[in-house]
Amino acid sequence: MGNPDLGSIFQIEIVLIFLFAGIIKGLIGLGVPMITLSLMSLFQPVPSAVVITLLPSFLTNVWQGGKGRNFIKLSRKLWGLIVMVPPGVWIGTYFLDKFELPWFSVILGSLLIIFGVLSLSGIDLQVPEGQENYWGILVGIVGGLMLGMTGIFSVPSVFYLYGLKLTRDELVQALGIVLNIVTVFLAIALYRMGMLYEKQLLLSIGALFGTVCGMVIGQKIRRNISEGLFRKIFLGFLMILGTYIITNALNELGVLNLSVSE
Repeated sequence: MGNPDLGSIFQIEIVLIFLFAGIIKGLIGLGVPMITLSLMSLFQPVPSAVVITLLPSFLTNVWQGGKGRNFIKLSRKLWGLIVMVPPGVWIGTYFLDKFELPWFSVILGSLLIIFGVLSLSGIDLQVPEGQENYWGILVGIVGGLMLGMTGIFSVPSVFYLYGLKLTRDELVQALGIVLNIVTVFLAIALYRMGMLYEKQLLLSIGALFGTVCGMVIGQKIRRNISEGLFRKIFLGFLMILGTYIITNALNELGVLNLSVSE
């Protein structure tokens, strides 16, 4: 794929998109790729948009995962998940041509919505105390498989993290630690495919500025809301994410026709 023409892109639009995504990430700990890719795809080829998203995603995840006093505590709690994601991804890539992956994505998106509805209804899935590492190993393998097969890491990883009953700040920090793994794997894949272009990386630096500013705003909002409201917002976003995944998959299957004319 040749280096795309970036002359028509308004950098202010990119900064504003990442500012909004940063606010959501600062508030609940995730959301940058979904928001930025869906909005940038209106005026930018998706592969280019992915590269622009790379630097803001990685550095904000480093900041999110390293900030706070719980890094060592959370790393010990999550070691099983962290260690087992890489082999899960490696195995998952071998199944890319073995399944009808868009339908698989529909299932994963549906699970996100069901999880959100059940949790908002007061039916919480909790990881048994003392068994965090055992479940983490299982979730790491399955989450890696899902990432390798579909590019989706939320299922079942977010379910596991939510089930640990962490405080809002611990949950956000845990997401930062885990999402760093995903971003690093994405960067390696893009590099091997020859898709890291200098102009896109320069735009990525501008996008990073917007994301960081947004995260600061989102973090301030998070500190001023209750745990209960935070969890409702978090679960609501998971349901939106599930809907987004389902819509993309159905569009890929031709069930929906939501392509944007260039």
